[in-house]
Amino acid sequence: MKKDDYWTILKIILWTTKYFQTNKIKNARLEVEWFLCHVLSCKRIDLYLQFENILNENKLNIFKSMITRRVSGEPFQYIIEKGTFYGRDFIVNSNVLIPRPETELIIDRVKEKKGITSILDVGTGSGCIAITCFLEKLCNDISAIDISNEALNVAKKNAAHYNVTSIKFKLHDFLNDNLNKKFDMILSNPPYIELQQMKNLPNDVKKFEPHIALTDNKDGLSFYNKFANSFNNMINPNGCLILEINDKIKLKKIINIFHTKNLQTNVFKDLQNDNRVLEIYK
Repeated sequence: MKKDDYWTILKIILWTTKYFQTNKIKNARLEVEWFLCHVLSCKRIDLYLQFENILNENKLNIFKSMITRRVSGEPFQYIIEKGTFYGRDFIVNSNVLIPRPETELIIDRVKEKKGITSILDVGTGSGCIAITCFLEKLCNDISAIDISNEALNVAKKNAAHYNVTSIKFKLHDFLNDNLNKKFDMILSNPPYIELQQMKNLPNDVKKFEPHIALTDNKDGLSFYNKFANSFNNMINPNGCLILEINDKIKLKKIINIFHTKNLQTNVFKDLQNDNRVLEIYK
């Protein structure tokens, strides 16, 4: 930003929107407003009621720092430390994936099930799936595991934010360690990107989001193979797996992994009509 003694909110919005557009940032004005709301601890509508107010030097410097980070490619969710999932805000940072609207389909599918008494969330990250299941009253007995202590700390903060005290969070290496309990339902958005495809991801993903949550450092199929091989030891009778997928080319390979274990599968599409969720059952 250029130095100016009188940076009103309106002037900041107009100048930064143009700056974002020049740097090819989509939803430029909306993001500017989100950043300002974060700095001012207000709602977007409040910005329009104080357009002529002047940002003090301290808040202006905080805002400038956020803009610099955003132009460098860092996702705005990490900058404001907040991402939205199923209509709720969750704390996020570079230790966890940013929640995606497409993943909400997992919750929609759980809602279609009846009589669920236990759920396990594998690779919980921010905890958004497990916590949402509890808040939506889909199940009371919920466990959530992750290989990252840092991710679990974020998940626990999110649970505390929503006063959820009953979810059992545990550090666990799913690929290499077995579970000692069976569940009615296991949910997961596993690392499914092939290592060789990581270079093709958008910069804001491959440079800032945790690689351990994106790829298995192999062919992207490790978690699906583990789920298939361990199905009978993890799932109660009449239970099921609900897994996120995102690879049209590998869809047949993923389905075949489960079919070779005599398991049934159903594929569900997201709002963009992309194959997004796979349900697996006996």
